[in-house]
Amino acid sequence: MNTRVKKLPLLVAALISAGALSAQAACPLDERIQIADMSWASASAIAHIESKILQLGYDCKTELVPLETVTAATTMVNKGRPHIAPEVWSSNIATLLEEGEKKGTISIAGKVFASGGLDAWWVPRYVVEQYPDIKSVQDMARYAHLFKSQGSDKGRFYNSLPGWSNETRSTNLFRGYGLDQHYDIYSAGSGAALDSAISSNYKRKKPVFFYYWAPSAILGKYDMVQLSMNDYDAANDACNAEANCPTPSAGGYPVVDVNTLVSSKLKDGAPELYQFLTKVSFENDTVNKLLAWGEDNKADPAEVAEHFLKTHQAIWTTWVPKEVSAKVIARLE
Repeated sequence: MNTRVKKLPLLVAALISAGALSAQAACPLDERIQIADMSWASASAIAHIESKILQLGYDCKTELVPLETVTAATTMVNKGRPHIAPEVWSSNIATLLEEGEKKGTISIAGKVFASGGLDAWWVPRYVVEQYPDIKSVQDMARYAHLFKSQGSDKGRFYNSLPGWSNETRSTNLFRGYGLDQHYDIYSAGSGAALDSAISSNYKRKKPVFFYYWAPSAILGKYDMVQLSMNDYDAANDACNAEANCPTPSAGGYPVVDVNTLVSSKLKDGAPELYQFLTKVSFENDTVNKLLAWGEDNKADPAEVAEHFLKTHQAIWTTWVPKEVSAKVIARLE
């Protein structure tokens, strides 16, 4: 009897302590946090990474919403939803971003890719090792015969994808460098078909000359060399963005800011979560290799996210306070 009486205060203290911890663990934003889950691999992986950290480290409820860049930004500007768009290529929606910042409905938390998004032309390293004077786009005119297109006297260049703004720019840059005299500009038709053409040539150690962007799984999986181009100059290069450019120039691609976009409701209502999102940043090579791991292991975005959290703790633990990273690590299955 006495023993049970003595234990009662201890039980009460334990319950009070558990209640205090539970209160401390409550998510800083008192609603389900919506995250735009965009259709390409890097954006979806990052959405799942942020979702996991919010769930495991901040005890938040999250919802991944399938959206593309323009629709995500539009609804964020006008309705404050979703709360987070993890990978926004800002050049595609510059007007929308300006509108949202003027309205005060959105904020750019930071650059999700530290070096920006990269557009470039590439060849496999084994081609450069065999022909070491291939260093720049200009050098490619002398080597068109290596990349000869079936049924043509010219080489083949795999262009950007149909409908992408860079398809026009790539075509005009190609003309600006005079490479259209030596190569056929070829469209694979889709991202999957372009990947298949690159992979097929690479596995057979065949020369292949192509446009690609980073970060991407292809550049994490295969050893490619970026060909140098003349510097991008906005004034001289403006015509290259036009479909019927009469005077294309031999310039380069602009480096694109790729940002984390956050609704003002989250920024104002949960500043600790906003601080976390301002620190989310990746090097392109890290993402390239992460996506390549996902493809090689047939992993879905959630599995890619978990792999990253388990194997790249030196990166993501710098984004959050120590007590948050400790919770994430302890709760990872």
